[in-house]
Amino acid sequence: MEEEVAVVERESKPEENLSGLTQALIDWRVWWLGVALHLIACSQSFAIFFPTLSATMGYSATASLLLCAPPWILGTATSFVVARHSDITGDRFWHIVGPLLVGIAGFMIAISTMNTAMRYLSLFFMAQNTVAFVVSLAWVMDTFSQSQSKCAAAVALINTMSSAGFISSSYIWPSSWGPSYVNSYLICILASVACIAMCWVFREHLSRCNEAAEAEENVLGLPKGFRYLL
Repeated sequence: MEEEVAVVERESKPEENLSGLTQALIDWRVWWLGVALHLIACSQSFAIFFPTLSATMGYSATASLLLCAPPWILGTATSFVVARHSDITGDRFWHIVGPLLVGIAGFMIAISTMNTAMRYLSLFFMAQNTVAFVVSLAWVMDTFSQSQSKCAAAVALINTMSSAGFISSSYIWPSSWGPSYVNSYLICILASVACIAMCWVFREHLSRCNEAAEAEENVLGLPKGFRYLL
C-alpha cells in the first residue's frame, strides 16, 4: 500500500485511532462504498445456494456437489489474474465492472433456458461475479490509504455493511421460486446494475479530486502528490 500513496501517516496513539474512526463515520465515501459493496454481496447471494442451483440440472446429489467445484476453481484463478492486472494498470473501476457484467450474462442465461449445458455454463459466468468484490476491497484501501487509522475503520465499517448483504439477500431465494429462480436472478441483476452505477459516480468523484489536486500543484509549483486510483 505504501507504494501506491505519497504519504502514509504512522499513527499509534489511542486518541488518533479514535479520530480515525470519527473521520470514517463522517466521510460520505465510506457509506457510499459500503452500500456499493452491500449490493455486490446481494448479487453474489447465489453462492450461498450454489449446490441448490447445481441440483436444478437434474443430476444426483453427489454429482451436483461435484459440479460445484469447477466454476469456483475458475473463479479463484480469475480473481488472481484480474486483481494482479488491476494493480499493474492502476485501474479499479473497469476491473470491477467487467466481472459484474460477466455475472449478469450468467444470470440472463439462467433465466432464459432450462437446458442443462447452458445452465451449467451460467454457473461459470456467475462465479466470476465474486472477482468484483476482491477488487472493490482493494479500491477501498486505496481510497483511504492516506491515514492508517481511518483506513482501518473504513474497511471495518464497509465490510460490516457488505456482509449484511448476504443476510438480507438470503431471503430472495425461496424454494417456491425454483427451479428456474427467475425472480432471484432478476434481483441479482438489479443489484449488479445499481452497483455499477454507484461505482461510476464514485469514479467520477475521484477523477475530479485528482484534477483539482493536479491544478493546485501546477499553480503552487508543488511536486506530484497523492492520486486516487480510478
